[in-house]
Amino acid sequence: MILKSDIPSDSSLHNHIDNIDFEDCFSFYISNNSMSINDLYVAIFSSAPKWVEALMRFRNSIVRVFGLKTEMKEAPNSDFKVGDKVGIFSIYEILNNEIIAGEDDKHLNFRVSIHREIKEKTTVSVSTAVHYNNNFGKVYMTIVKPFHKLVVKSLMKKACKKLR
Repeated sequence: MILKSDIPSDSSLHNHIDNIDFEDCFSFYISNNSMSINDLYVAIFSSAPKWVEALMRFRNSIVRVFGLKTEMKEAPNSDFKVGDKVGIFSIYEILNNEIIAGEDDKHLNFRVSIHREIKEKTTVSVSTAVHYNNNFGKVYMTIVKPFHKLVVKSLMKKACKKLR
């Protein structure tokens, strides 16, 4: 089950975006706490359902005209490091319990955190933080926000099934 949650208190996400204009976080539980944070990142972002892939292709064809980044690189395995481009995001930070990825462009700065907290159950959280650099970034997020939540939850549901 995917739950709406708060960004984990020990998340490094807030160190990457100074003025957050939009944020959200969703979490799920897994029993496998031996999985590396890189493996969790790949499990989540390589789990896109067909409708999400189609939506992303449609989004990319439109936003390319406005100067938003659309480059994608495959994430075939979890052997990546800070500075690598994995999927649609650049990797900004890798910690034992968290990966921060995202992109900056002229309209907005975006970060996503994959965070793992190991207790009796392992909690995996996917948090998003966005800073608008101009009015187009604000308009873009207003349009994207409802789809963003659907896409994130869908990626997490598919990953959750894979990880259990």
